[in-house]
Amino acid sequence: MERWKDAWFIFIKDLQNDRLYLIWNVIFMLYVSLMLGIFIGTREEVELVMNPMSDFMMLMIVPFTGFFFSRRSFNYIKENSYTQMLRYYRELPISVRTVLRSRLIQLGAAMLLNGILFYGGLYLVTYLMSSNTWDFGAFIVFCFTWTGYSLLINGVFIFCELLMSGKVYLGLTFLLMLVLGVTAIVMNLNGVNLMTFTLESSRRYLVLSPIMWYSLVVGGLGLTYLLSLTRRRLIKRDLA
Repeated sequence: MERWKDAWFIFIKDLQNDRLYLIWNVIFMLYVSLMLGIFIGTREEVELVMNPMSDFMMLMIVPFTGFFFSRRSFNYIKENSYTQMLRYYRELPISVRTVLRSRLIQLGAAMLLNGILFYGGLYLVTYLMSSNTWDFGAFIVFCFTWTGYSLLINGVFIFCELLMSGKVYLGLTFLLMLVLGVTAIVMNLNGVNLMTFTLESSRRYLVLSPIMWYSLVVGGLGLTYLLSLTRRRLIKRDLA
């Protein structure tokens, strides 16, 4: 229990230190939900371009709901701030398990707040543009479907931010963007649109949607495995 208490203390302290960055976090989430909502609402008119673009934006933006903007996240390239943080915690000393638990708390809190902003904004914009786009029950299932994907990718983010330098982390982020962009284009060229697929599955099956449950199970298990792998490697990591 003490480790969880310490993890909560770290999370709250970080949140207090970065209160101004939370404003940008809110603005960013509302902005991307507006942009994506417009893409979805207009894709019938420009379907060839908007289908892969909406998929790419979902694949890229949804994982961002798993963390808050902070001074550390903005300076990780210039200052290698995550490594400095780990070095500081090791000197206190604060255990690796506590550090990971604080990151897990941040993940849950961020997904809750950012999820409300992002998915809520997306629902509102698309509903105003076309009231036939969403059924609210199906929309909730749609959100949980993409949440499973977010859990998995955030496991990768946590692995990279705690085990790699800022420059390597940035390079892998750009590589991920490239892979996701190519994936979205290839899938759409083969007649598969992720947005349409997940929405139709949500509408048809609602809470029994196999895609939603598969996504949540894979995302949850993937996150658990990556956290365990991160903990084992972090214990051995040289922070000098």
